[in-house]
Amino acid sequence: MIIYIDENVPQKITTRLKEEGYKVEYVTRSIEDREILEIAHKQKVLLITSDKDFERLVLDERRPTAGVILLRIATRIPIEHRAQIVVNMLRK
Repeated sequence: MIIYIDENVPQKITTRLKEEGYKVEYVTRSIEDREILEIAHKQKVLLITSDKDFERLVLDERRPTAGVILLRIATRIPIEHRAQIVVNMLRK
């Protein structure tokens, strides 16, 4: 499985996913959110983000997607635990 990681996701989560064997590509701000979503859909790639703009694009504008995980994990939880939460979600 290939996963796009939006730039607003902590690097520790990206690193942990790579350690778990996932193919991860980091997406930077040089590309608009709509374009990221469109590319991910065409390539059937899961997108992980903390950016609420994707929520609006998917739910309000009903843009097609291969899958989006919108992270809302409390920052008071240590980053290592947040990374494990994401890994556990993907295993299900």
